[in-house]
Amino acid sequence: MERILIVIVQAPVASFRRPLDHNYQRTLPMPPPTTLLGIAGAALGLSDRELWAQDSPLRDLRVSVWMDEEPGRARDMWTVLKIKGGRIAERSPYFRELLFFVRYTLLYGGANDFLGCLEQAFRDPVYPLSLGREDELMIIENILRGEAAPGEPRFWGTPLPVDLRQIPGARPILTPGASLEPPVVETLPLHFRIDEKGIRHPESQIPITFLPPGLELEVPNIPALQWEGRNFTWLNFSPSRMYHSSST
Repeated sequence: MERILIVIVQAPVASFRRPLDHNYQRTLPMPPPTTLLGIAGAALGLSDRELWAQDSPLRDLRVSVWMDEEPGRARDMWTVLKIKGGRIAERSPYFRELLFFVRYTLLYGGANDFLGCLEQAFRDPVYPLSLGREDELMIIENILRGEAAPGEPRFWGTPLPVDLRQIPGARPILTPGASLEPPVVETLPLHFRIDEKGIRHPESQIPITFLPPGLELEVPNIPALQWEGRNFTWLNFSPSRMYHSSST
């Protein structure tokens, strides 16, 4: 059994920009690992440098997330004004994809004492907590402590730290009403490095597959955990490396 902290959140609007998108900014369906760590850091009152430092208190914090149903989606058009010499030189429009009425279960694993500190921080956060951009504030619906038991490698509505396209033996579990919506696969960082100018640089990039709620998959060699009948796996302790080492 493994002690975990469960934070159930909701928000009227959220977005998690896919890293290579520019003029048309699509969103990931769920918060990526760096966002989950950033939310914990904001609750604790950590600065950007403190959060991503080598000696950060969150360095060994494990993270995961799941959702139970698809949120609403919409596109919003924004205009970036480029100013040169004190004048507007160019207007550059772009589209941004938004998620509406989201509800996520955030999962954190680590030392029991630290999870207790993190629980208190979520109950009285130092900084406002947001899903994605700073103005996309989230509401904490519930905070729970629990124990995750070993689970089955059957997942839905949650991210997996693998490229599903490269995993032989993964198969859908077909049930009445099941969706065949394809998962989203994106290469994402697990950490950032902050340079002297305060600019973030991605580190430890891995492929992550986001499974939609309507698609249940059996994925071999994923070390699954289970809480209240729902299977998940930690995103920043990648079983993809374990998978590749075990298959060679």
